[in-house]
Amino acid sequence: MDDSEKLLRAAFAAGAVTDAAALVPMLSPAMARIFWGLDDLDGKYRYAMGFGSALMAGWTSLLAWAYLKPRERRFVSILTIQVILGFVAVEILAVRKSVIKPAKMVPSWMMQAALTGLFALGYVRSG
Repeated sequence: MDDSEKLLRAAFAAGAVTDAAALVPMLSPAMARIFWGLDDLDGKYRYAMGFGSALMAGWTSLLAWAYLKPRERRFVSILTIQVILGFVAVEILAVRKSVIKPAKMVPSWMMQAALTGLFALGYVRSG
């Protein structure tokens, strides 16, 4: 395995671990309060998070699958960048609407920037 394939594999592993960790606040209202500072965790929130967590678990599996054959499945990195950018857009909207304080999002945005760079670099170098 060459360095470019190792980089792509690292991106898929980092993404899978990050997605799996993201399930914690999605499934636990107590952790959502700690991570995101959310207090309004009614039934509608839990219903929406149920859908979101199912998709997040599926994406975690997709990234683990791509990890097994990173070069052949490298396009998953482009799809993942699209998902990350979607998360960023939703988070920016939540901050603008004062749903979440900007300080709560800074760690997430830093992690998302690092992951986006890792996926992009892995994709480009493995092509």
